Amino acid sequence: MTRLICLILSLFLLLSVTGCDQSASENINQQAILISGEIDIQGKANAKRGSTLTLRLEKLSALPDGNAMTVEKKTALEKPQHPLPFKLRVYRDQLQIGTSYILRITYQTAEGRRWTSSELHTVDRASEETRLGKVTLLPVIPPQSAESDLFLCGEKTLKLVAQGQQLQLHLQDDVYHLQSVVSASGAKYQSSDGKVVFWNKGDEAILSMADFEWPGCARVSEDVLALFPFRAHGNEPGWTLSANVDEVLLNWNYGEQQLVIPYPELKLTHSGFVLFSETNSSLLKVNVLNSLCRDSMSGRPYPQHVEIHYSDIHLSGCGGDSYALLTGKEWLVEDIAGQGMIDFTRVTLQFDGKGRLSGHASCNQYTTAYEFNEQLDIADPIATRKSCAPALMKQEQRFLKLLTEVVRLDFDASGALILSTANGRTLTARR
Repeated sequence: MTRLICLILSLFLLLSVTGCDQSASENINQQAILISGEIDIQGKANAKRGSTLTLRLEKLSALPDGNAMTVEKKTALEKPQHPLPFKLRVYRDQLQIGTSYILRITYQTAEGRRWTSSELHTVDRASEETRLGKVTLLPVIPPQSAESDLFLCGEKTLKLVAQGQQLQLHLQDDVYHLQSVVSASGAKYQSSDGKVVFWNKGDEAILSMADFEWPGCARVSEDVLALFPFRAHGNEPGWTLSANVDEVLLNWNYGEQQLVIPYPELKLTHSGFVLFSETNSSLLKVNVLNSLCRDSMSGRPYPQHVEIHYSDIHLSGCGGDSYALLTGKEWLVEDIAGQGMIDFTRVTLQFDGKGRLSGHASCNQYTTAYEFNEQLDIADPIATRKSCAPALMKQEQRFLKLLTEVVRLDFDASGALILSTANGRTLTARR
């Protein structure tokens, strides 16, 4: 009798646990959306070893800001298979209510050739499963292998590669395949499902995807992209200027007066560039000279002198990014605290745009972090542990110690970089 009771209790517990597991599994499935389909790759492409299939779910309205990816799944393909099935599981708590999401599909061979989907596949958060059926992938034309037009839409650059009546729209890693359609004016292209539409007339364009319309687009050149966005400022009276491809914003008299001008004209000169625009009242002219400028109050160096002329207003100050003075080509140190350098030794400074400083310290390689705000702050460097001649090691120790004490930077008349400590000791470097 006792054994029978134990058996019944054990069976009851087993059924209870099994029931809980089934309930939990059903709950998980209710919270998930399954996206599935088959890929039909157009042209000569085999899903062979080394190929990759990428499924990426993106938030449509976040594409202009660059933070659109919600879920990404990459699959390495080991053997040929045609058509190629795919599945992507997404949980609803990863998706926002009332927000549109799109699925981007990319196939890439080991050699780097790419294919992308020809349509815009939207995903409904309320659905339990999205079956896309057969999805056609078309080959991507590398933008560098053909002539392309550039348009700036908000902060994002679009590259347009035309091929007869077809157009490939490159947006970072995404490529959209569009076809020419009849338009009352200008040129109009759209995807085969009509969800992606690009229309342009002259230097202006409009891009829309599903139910989302991008910020206004303007045609640009590589030279213009290299210059914008541009910032400048000055003192007495305090003024700031912010210029992009589609707008110039000028504030002066410490923000009491403001001028906004859309789509300024730009002219490159041998020593810089000129921004100009006709407003309803007067011509705004911004002269930018590529020459070292020091802020009249803080003394901080900037790469450009700026003069602004508008009606009877004349302003002067500095422009560009101070970091641009440091980054780029490496600096070769030619003096440490006035003691010169050992002949035929190499000490270098390489600043990047992400706050990292690295180089050669005489014997070893080093790396550290830096910040350039009101002053230059350099963290304690980490160096490799190779051993060299005593004189070389001593020079390396002097360099690394002095580097951590640096608080200011400047440039002399010949363009040499001068890094100074609080007590006046200096490092001098030149490109």
